[in-house]
Amino acid sequence: MTALLFALLLVQAPADVERLHTAERLMDNGRCAEAIPLLKTLLAGHPEAPTIRYGLGRCYFETRDYAAAVTTLQELVRTQPESAEIRFFLGSSLGLSGNIPEAFLELRKAMELDPTFEPAYRAFGMFRVQGGMISKDALEALQSAVRLDPRDARAWYWLGEYYRANDDNTQARRQFERADQIDPKDPAIQLGLGRVLLDDGEVDAALSQFDAVLRLQPSLVPALLGRARALYYQGRAAQALAPAEAARKDARHFDDATGAAWILCRIYRVLGREAEAQAAERKLKELQDSFAARLARAEELSDQAIHFEADGRPDKVVETLEAYMQMKDTDPDVLIRLGDAYRKLGRLDDARRCYIRASQFGPLTEGLRRRLQDR
Repeated sequence: MTALLFALLLVQAPADVERLHTAERLMDNGRCAEAIPLLKTLLAGHPEAPTIRYGLGRCYFETRDYAAAVTTLQELVRTQPESAEIRFFLGSSLGLSGNIPEAFLELRKAMELDPTFEPAYRAFGMFRVQGGMISKDALEALQSAVRLDPRDARAWYWLGEYYRANDDNTQARRQFERADQIDPKDPAIQLGLGRVLLDDGEVDAALSQFDAVLRLQPSLVPALLGRARALYYQGRAAQALAPAEAARKDARHFDDATGAAWILCRIYRVLGREAEAQAAERKLKELQDSFAARLARAEELSDQAIHFEADGRPDKVVETLEAYMQMKDTDPDVLIRLGDAYRKLGRLDDARRCYIRASQFGPLTEGLRRRLQDR
């Protein structure tokens, strides 16, 4: 955090000089929570000092107060718009606080400002893959990240997750193994490697990875499911039951819920508990049918909106595509169509929100860029 020393040029009082030195030492030692009160006091007295504001934003980021980091860094970026580093931390804070569309805009800007600033590429790719956006620009960003910094284990990990999402286990395994060589104690890397090992039939090695994750995070659902599957494949259905039932109890996402129902159906059947096996089978079918029905209805609404677009009825387009968004809100093409309909109705703020969200789930095409720039 040596950049803070430049703020000394703006600080006159001896007490402020001491606060600044103390804050810097605390930040360098990872004690950002203790540095925050000092930096707030300094900033109140010297609001014109960008390095103090940056230090405060970084401390908020490191202590996971992402909302405060966003507020602080947004103020800073108004006076320091050409800093890739500030744009990176602002974009990361936005993403981690749930504002993914705005995060992508800041991270793209960071990459444009400094094409060699590796963390921006990694964060961009991470948020893409994390959100299920397995796109070309995600791959390019992550490939750039590992090229710029081959020692960034997390960049290799997210590149592995990109390939795993594309069902390319061979490439995924290579990236996870590279990440594991750099940081063999990261539970996310261990989980990713365990999953591809299990899919490759290396059950014993996969189980070892899942157990390592669960020692650190005992209730992590994907690791519980991995352990249950590995034990089941080893012919140890009785031992597989506990992690499978724990995963079912804590599952909050569709993939986890269907995964738990799938493995429990098989475990119960091997154990001779047919009634419970059938109940798990019904639950799995219910989940799958519900998902398929929502997709079918979404496509039906999209087709209806096409007819309203042809008839010049933007009000009906909005009504129909808003209903579509209730079921499937990640289609960039539909988001652009909805934004265009809002714009025809004069609802420019709603249109811009759609275009920003479209940039989250798809490439920033020239047409989308023009829409975002059109006020």
